[in-house]
Amino acid sequence: MWREIQWTEESEAHIARHSVAPGEVEQLVNTRPRYVVDGRESTTLIYGTTDDGRHLLVVTAASEDGRHYVVTARDMDDAERRAFVRKAR
Repeated sequence: MWREIQWTEESEAHIARHSVAPGEVEQLVNTRPRYVVDGRESTTLIYGTTDDGRHLLVVTAASEDGRHYVVTARDMDDAERRAFVRKAR
């Protein structure tokens, strides 16, 4: 497992507004290929695909205790998808 994701009611509700399910996020962070980039303000951007082939961007934030919480998750735009195809490992 790449990381254990911690969920809050707020994060689940937020990604639901983007039509993303928690299970899709779990698939993405625990499978390859994926592309991981450090974001701003202690966030991590994770680009990847679900088992069904959906291309998602997941943003997580690390807390002081080392846990990673989902900030948001959404479908990649076209430019992000092209970059993912080039850089994913």
